[in-house]
Amino acid sequence: MKKGTDAAFMMADSLVALTVITIGINLFFICEQQLQVQRQREQLKLAAIRLGKEASDLYAMKHENIVLSKDKIVAKVNLRGLTVYYQGECLYRIAR
Repeated sequence: MKKGTDAAFMMADSLVALTVITIGINLFFICEQQLQVQRQREQLKLAAIRLGKEASDLYAMKHENIVLSKDKIVAKVNLRGLTVYYQGECLYRIAR
């Protein structure tokens, strides 16, 4: 009877270990997916800031209204300030 209980405990330990490993793998993939989403969001912000900077530099040189667009991002600069949109939604607004 001793061998049967030892085998049962070993099987229970193996199931617990397998469950812990499975949870760990799932958490890893969830975190990795969230990092990808965060990376895409930060790349969008960086592209918007760069386009806004380029538009404001052009405005500083020409002193006329500037509208630049690239990949669904639109930067508008006029006498009142800079506004950057992504798909029609305002991302940044810098007023004078």
